Amino acid sequence: MNVMEHPADLAATLERYLESEMDRNSIPGLGVAIVRDGQVLHLGGYGLADIEHNIPATSDTIFHSGSTGKMFTAAAVLLLVQQGRLNLDDPVRRYLTEGPDAWATITIRHLLTMTSGLGNFGDAFAPAPIENNVVPLNLWQDHSDDQLLVLASLSPLTFAPGESYLYSNISYILASLIVARVSGKPYYTLLREQLFAPAGMTSARDASWFDIVPNRSQGYSRHDGELRNRHWTAPTLLRTGDGGLFFSPRDIAHWFIELDRPQVFRPNIVAQMFEPALMRDGRPAINGYALGWQNSEVRGHRKIRHGGTWDGFRAELARFPAQKLSVAVLANIDDAQVARIAHRIAGIVDASVAPYEPIADSAPERTRTDDALIRTIAARNAPHDAFTDEAWQLWSNRWLEQVIVESESDLGPAPLELIDDGGNGRRRYRLPTGRYHMHWTVDRQADGRVSAMRFHME
Repeated sequence: MNVMEHPADLAATLERYLESEMDRNSIPGLGVAIVRDGQVLHLGGYGLADIEHNIPATSDTIFHSGSTGKMFTAAAVLLLVQQGRLNLDDPVRRYLTEGPDAWATITIRHLLTMTSGLGNFGDAFAPAPIENNVVPLNLWQDHSDDQLLVLASLSPLTFAPGESYLYSNISYILASLIVARVSGKPYYTLLREQLFAPAGMTSARDASWFDIVPNRSQGYSRHDGELRNRHWTAPTLLRTGDGGLFFSPRDIAHWFIELDRPQVFRPNIVAQMFEPALMRDGRPAINGYALGWQNSEVRGHRKIRHGGTWDGFRAELARFPAQKLSVAVLANIDDAQVARIAHRIAGIVDASVAPYEPIADSAPERTRTDDALIRTIAARNAPHDAFTDEAWQLWSNRWLEQVIVESESDLGPAPLELIDDGGNGRRRYRLPTGRYHMHWTVDRQADGRVSAMRFHME
């Protein structure tokens, strides 16, 4: 096994790679944390935290969590579970009593595993009507907890709780409101007192427009190829439970250490964070969603991760349990491919989990067939006869749509790259889709019909 752990060699290799990556993709600043078996291998900042003031990024630069904050909302719930103050299978309306009748069978576990049937608010910059059953959230308006709860109550269930999977920001907002009801304080206050402080995450906190936050970086977006400051978002919407935290690479290193060698949580609670949830029929979600983490595999090894995008920032936190390796990459621009960068860093440290790369294609006609299929999926007109009856029943039940949602991009123009040909009808492809690389494994029977598919994001 090729493992790079000498600090000087690792730092020099990372600097060369990250400088090249940042130059090629015009990334202003990055923060990196690498932990192996409870020990920090590397902490670093690269580029600029603030372009206008020419401030370098460091290990202590503060970035926005985006949806990686969901793992901490789940952690806040699990702190209360560990204390015996609630159970994951408690009904949501036990705590959010004003919730609608449609929530009668939703449990806290359903919220955290994205199986509640609730979806997402539509982003708006002015009052807007409800269209296509999507409730708009005005990003320029502050919302109280009660107002967020009322808006969530207007959102229809896409399916019966536990029946399927749908990535849901509303679910995590509700989970954070439950934490507040049970603990008597906002979820991020509970985290600061009971997790961040004892774990040594000294600068991790709720996101704030108004507070003086030392080492805060500025978030950026790209418009018509030009770098711009992020859009303005109402202060309360920076700190909701679907991903509203500030933290530094150093903070996340301490989080990884806590996960490797738990002091705040009992080990069985940590294990529970990562265990893929099962839907009512016993199947896991398409991305192996657990409690604020997603599961996949690379080269036969388990990978647990979550990404996030918000407020001009991107974040990726990834763990490779067999290698006892954790990597975080934080960026201050919202189109940085931090998941791909984090995985490449993991491969630099340990070649056994190196990312797949394109290989020679001995059956290009099969690639063309699979390419055509992924484009029909993106166009939302996948043909039934391309699948076995069993596969069609599975994937046509909202999962094809979820693939498009998870990719955060139009799949149609993405070039399909063969990265593994396992034989026996199984092939793995990589599709660059903007913010992520989508990995797509396709199994075909002898008659050419698809019998199984798997997706995960890198």
